[in-house]
Amino acid sequence: VRVFPVRNGGPGDTVSWSPAPTSYLTTAWRNGRSILAAANVMSQALGKAAARRGPAGRGVAAAEVPPLQPSPFAVDGAVVLGRFASDVDEAAALADDVLKYRVTDFEHNPDGSAVSPALAVLCRRRTQMETIRRQFEARGIAYEIVGLGGLLDTPEIVDLVATLRVLADPGRSDALMRLLAGARWRIGPADLMALRDWSGQLARRRGTAARGPGGADDAGAVEDGDNEAEGTILEGDLTDAASLVEALDFLPREGWSSANGRTLSSPARSRLVRLSAELRHLRGYLGDDLTTLLGEVERAMLLDIEVAARPGVSIHQARRNLDAFQDAAAGFLRTSQRVDVLAFLSWLEAASAEENGLEAPASDVNRDAVQLLTVHASKGLEWDVVFVPGLNAGAFPSDRDSRWSSGAAALPWPLRGDRADLPQWDLDQPDQKGWLDAEKDYKAAVQAHGESEERRLAYVAYTRAKHVLWVSSSAWVGARAGRAEMSPFLAELEALVPGTDGLPANAVVHPLSQEEAALPEASPLTLETEVAGWPYDPLEGPLDPRTGERLRLARGRRLAMEAAAERVVRALESPGKQLQQEDGPRPPLTGPAAGWAREAALLLERRTRRSSGQDVHLPSHISASTLVDLGEDPAAVLGRLRRPVPREPGMSARKGTAFHAWVEEYFGTAGMLDLGEAPGSDDHIDAAYDLGAMVATFRASPWADRSPVFVEVPVETRVGEVVVRGRIDAVFRDADGRWDLVDWKTGRRPSAAQLKTRSIQLAAYRLAWARLKGVPLEEVRAAFFYVADNAVVRPHDLGTAEELEALVAAALTRG
Repeated sequence: VRVFPVRNGGPGDTVSWSPAPTSYLTTAWRNGRSILAAANVMSQALGKAAARRGPAGRGVAAAEVPPLQPSPFAVDGAVVLGRFASDVDEAAALADDVLKYRVTDFEHNPDGSAVSPALAVLCRRRTQMETIRRQFEARGIAYEIVGLGGLLDTPEIVDLVATLRVLADPGRSDALMRLLAGARWRIGPADLMALRDWSGQLARRRGTAARGPGGADDAGAVEDGDNEAEGTILEGDLTDAASLVEALDFLPREGWSSANGRTLSSPARSRLVRLSAELRHLRGYLGDDLTTLLGEVERAMLLDIEVAARPGVSIHQARRNLDAFQDAAAGFLRTSQRVDVLAFLSWLEAASAEENGLEAPASDVNRDAVQLLTVHASKGLEWDVVFVPGLNAGAFPSDRDSRWSSGAAALPWPLRGDRADLPQWDLDQPDQKGWLDAEKDYKAAVQAHGESEERRLAYVAYTRAKHVLWVSSSAWVGARAGRAEMSPFLAELEALVPGTDGLPANAVVHPLSQEEAALPEASPLTLETEVAGWPYDPLEGPLDPRTGERLRLARGRRLAMEAAAERVVRALESPGKQLQQEDGPRPPLTGPAAGWAREAALLLERRTRRSSGQDVHLPSHISASTLVDLGEDPAAVLGRLRRPVPREPGMSARKGTAFHAWVEEYFGTAGMLDLGEAPGSDDHIDAAYDLGAMVATFRASPWADRSPVFVEVPVETRVGEVVVRGRIDAVFRDADGRWDLVDWKTGRRPSAAQLKTRSIQLAAYRLAWARLKGVPLEEVRAAFFYVADNAVVRPHDLGTAEELEALVAAALTRG
């Protein structure tokens, strides 16, 4: 059996192939019996729909596909159906059940210990994630948002991106408003209105200066010492529109009052001065490497401290969104020709605008946190428990008009390669009425086609679960007008409930689920208006001025934070003095707190053992190239970590990227291209990087005739106190079963001394691959291929795990 990858494949691709004997894969090895029954409800409707509308010779084949059967080892499984009043109630019920399933033992290891269950929430649209995320935060549930789309909606990333926009574009007053009104700066409405008046005054002054020297200057010049900056304001190359960013850069002097009688309060002015200085400092990094800029923004905004202070989660869980965003930025740098901030922001806007355009599937299932991702990103993965909320008519299945004739964004379907499997608008009509009637038929056919596509997506979502499938709908979603009806993808599963249609019981109704007649006729989210003062203390939550009560999602932290801060201040004022509890002896720690205390003691002991007086920390993750640098010059690496210095992009790096991309495409398409073809690159890239010469050398090498098992494989492995990440260019399997790892190098072969250091990269890759495959190190070989010299170099003294760990430990001690 040979499996062919089909890029952008559709359901009609395989049926358009030449007739051949057909064998059906009728056994599902993943799903429990009840879950498989729910999935077969979806597939059964798909087969019937295909039989009704399919062309001759296709519909019958589609309808005759037998339903999937459970494997002999399948568990019973459970399907839970829910219908809730609002999406908030739905998310709350989901979060409560997450707490229940997290402590449920679904599977056990050979030694009898329980395996931590894997849980996931699959959303049709990433906009659903925020409501669920808030409920997770309120309950202290560790979660991971998978994919760039959902990542951009998390609070810390929203603030970080807003800062980038303010730094790069003085016209983005909307982004600055996010910062000004946020929890850190808390500029109130009156001060925001005063700042708006000042920005309008600056715009009028600039317009007056552009008209000539006769224009009068408005009162309220900028602060003393900013005369040179004031001259900059009058330059005509700035935008003519009023800008809050400009107003923040050139604040009015104290005592200024606008024509509307507004003025900045003293606390607001103090905060604005600090924010202005912070942004001015960060603008100095705009010319640096993007990852350096992101690190500086994160530290300047105190985002690293803010996420680390979240109660109930570890530092690694708290930083997951910031680290994922850094990884996304690094991926952008590797693949984009433009690597400036504006290009990066445009890339992010594309990720936000396109529902699934830049969605990244999870690299693996995470058993330490509940994963939130879209259904599209879940393909190929499986979890013990899968939640599929938001099954509302119009949302899942989506009622979005997908006709190419409804806008200019899509390629006309008659021009597509799969047009035979798509509904078509029959334009061969005798008159205008015929056109309109044909268009109505076409619209109905497109709707039916779209629902089938959505049904396939629901089938994907349902079959991700092994033990529990939890599906739900809500009558009222956010502030949307009108009650949402239940999706047919949920309604059809009601037949699996006991006592329905005489079928076997394969589903249960959630205990908090409501009957349709009991659902509210008006949104419960708008029945009562919540009133709160703003800005409010972000550590305590909004305060209702009518009752004096706090409107909280989570427990307040103000008292605990101030008590901790007071202890830190006392420790700084009395170094070396043991801190004492003010309210008597400390009770013994139990549960997770006892584990944290042990970890803290170990960390303090390690710090005491270090001979250097300067505390050095390596990041939790480093690249394989950083590990090589540690072996070559650890002092320089630690210096860069203390004070990052951007590296100037070189021709060699871009040349290597171009060649790696060509090799990846060569191995990916070699089976479908003639040997004389050179896939991959544009002519201007060939000329700039001399790609033709490298291609010729590669084709003459022994690697060109070998078939790799894997190409561009991301790996990571723990080495001492850090996790080393890298990407193996190609993995081959020798005839004797041993693995052969190859790293392509476009430069010249190094000297013997340099090779010894650079072979650390291969040692790390070999260690990671041996651990991944569970084989001894001796069964994994590794080599460099230097294209410029057409030379294969195999270091014979690759370091072991102990030697690599000693390298990291020595670097820390030296720091």
